[in-house]
Amino acid sequence: MVQGSLGEPGVTLGTKGRCRFCGQTEPRAFRNVAHTLPEAFGNKWVTSLDECDACNARFGTFDDALVKSMGAILTVGGTQGKGNKVRQTGRSDGPASIRHRIVDGKRLISMRANGTPFAEHFGVNRKTGELVFRIPGGTERFIPARAYKALVKMALALLPADALPNFTKIIAWLHSTDDDLLPHMIVGISFSIIGNSPPLLAAALLRRTSGNRDTPCMLFVTTMGSVCLQIVLTRRHGLRVPE
Repeated sequence: MVQGSLGEPGVTLGTKGRCRFCGQTEPRAFRNVAHTLPEAFGNKWVTSLDECDACNARFGTFDDALVKSMGAILTVGGTQGKGNKVRQTGRSDGPASIRHRIVDGKRLISMRANGTPFAEHFGVNRKTGELVFRIPGGTERFIPARAYKALVKMALALLPADALPNFTKIIAWLHSTDDDLLPHMIVGISFSIIGNSPPLLAAALLRRTSGNRDTPCMLFVTTMGSVCLQIVLTRRHGLRVPE
């Protein structure tokens, strides 16, 4: 398990010199900082030494898909990503957009919907008096399988080095161009907190200890700011045949 939060020292995983995902050993191939968990989810503390620049660039496209799948949550929660900036969800001139700003030290969230009547997006709950806003959240396109690959990559980054030989097929799948979403690619999503995104994260890889085969071999669980994500990790992820 790894964790990080504001005010705590950084955590570095792996041993520099060989990439766990492609085997690269050239020293000049490890010049960039590789974030074990996406920086866009607020990760400023956990990095990996054993991820080369080429793999880091490839996995960045997976992180981008995962970010787009949850863009509205990151924006509304005020999650500070790269450069301590909060991302805007959607384009201002698109169907809908959500923007987070700090004005006079206070958080300001603005929402815009274009091309539809205002009454469809704003109302009042007559029983409680609460204002109700409705705005499309899924305004950014992404490839679901790549978002799933982002989670698999995070899980593999936590694996002990001596377990990596058991997952060579999955590592090869990460490097493949296969973007098909298969039935077993299921993600459990829940919220750790509603509202402001806390500056903390944690990730754990849990291994089955019982002989019950109905229990998954491994679970990868991560909490990043406002969101918790969970997947089952097996050696056949991305493959079309059983182990």
